[in-house]
Amino acid sequence: MKAGRLALQFRLGPGRGGALAVKAGELSPRALRQKWREPLLAYAGRPAVRQNLGLHEVQLMAGRDKLESLRIAPDLAGHEDAVLAAMREAAERTDASW
Repeated sequence: MKAGRLALQFRLGPGRGGALAVKAGELSPRALRQKWREPLLAYAGRPAVRQNLGLHEVQLMAGRDKLESLRIAPDLAGHEDAVLAAMREAAERTDASW
């Protein structure tokens, strides 16, 4: 990405109790927790819908150590709160892999 920006991809799927959960990602749960837990908890924006993302995909857009935005696939439109909850829950995990 340009100017030191980074796009990290994650794929969501059904979790426990029908809620969304992160099923795969470009970072391990441990790396997500260590680097992005605090920024995700503090994130107050709304995820933006991007047509170029595939089914159940989420992009975490970062500039250096700052979370700039979250982008979601069109099929997740209307479920922004569930997407944020899934990303925040994933950042709480300490497992070595998804």
